[in-house]
Amino acid sequence: VILPPPASLRVPTMSNDLVSLRSYFYLGQYDAIVKEAKTLGTLSGATETSRLAYLYRAHVVMGNHSLVAKEINKNSPTVLQVIQLHSTYLTSSEEQKAMALEKLNEIVEDGSMASDKTFPLIGAEMYLAAGKKKEALKLIYNGSTLDMMGLTIQILLGEDRVDLAQQILKKMIQIEEDDTLTQLAGAWINVVQGGNKVSEALDTYQDLQEKFGSSIMLLNSIAVCQIKQAQYVEALSTLGAARDLALKSKTKISPDTYINTMICLQHMRKAPETIQRLSSDFEKNSPNHPWIVKQKEMLQAIEKSKKTYK
Repeated sequence: VILPPPASLRVPTMSNDLVSLRSYFYLGQYDAIVKEAKTLGTLSGATETSRLAYLYRAHVVMGNHSLVAKEINKNSPTVLQVIQLHSTYLTSSEEQKAMALEKLNEIVEDGSMASDKTFPLIGAEMYLAAGKKKEALKLIYNGSTLDMMGLTIQILLGEDRVDLAQQILKKMIQIEEDDTLTQLAGAWINVVQGGNKVSEALDTYQDLQEKFGSSIMLLNSIAVCQIKQAQYVEALSTLGAARDLALKSKTKISPDTYINTMICLQHMRKAPETIQRLSSDFEKNSPNHPWIVKQKEMLQAIEKSKKTYK
């Protein structure tokens, strides 16, 4: 049972040094995080740990797992070791994944990181990678930081609980209405609500694009709004820009770009062969992506049904 958010929250303030790192992280500007973290240099105490946490989380998303394994060690702060644990989980065999989750469970249960404001977020991200939404939500649901609230909203929207997501957004607005993450959270909710709200979301994404520059994540978010508004030509152009940006930065085309492009082409009634080529390319790049796995399951179910009715 998902409970309503608490009536009041004690909100810790974030160092001004870290605000830009947080904005870059949630906008998908991972290269900018690396540059900004280097520019900031070594900070002090908990602020330095938070700087490193954003930096290594960015490296995990970018797939730089060997760097994370090399630079984080047993003498690093526990929260950084958990980031390394998450990185290990993403690149391990099923047996090693189970061991990594068991280690995370131990840290959660012993309560040693109960007062840390970053650990619940990292732990929740790892649980989500394992498909354990309940455990992830339990870690962050009463969280007092914008980061934890933002991730909570993402989970709630995935569970079709827009009502609870809106309540948490109100808390975020009370804390810092103009924060990048607060604006993004509002846009996520607007997209799910649909109708005129999609235009508001599109305005938010485009404002952020103008302020921070393009990112693959932002371009995909803009494309989703355009698809919802039946602006398929514009959406296809935006997704083309996302593909070009991936090639320019020498990274794989993101799963979101593949999926949104296929959806757009289907709406435009393009040839099935064109969509199939994209799907095949997507499968080569991300064979274990949930979308690919689900598509295979559906095709198998269809083939099974055909045999039943022969």
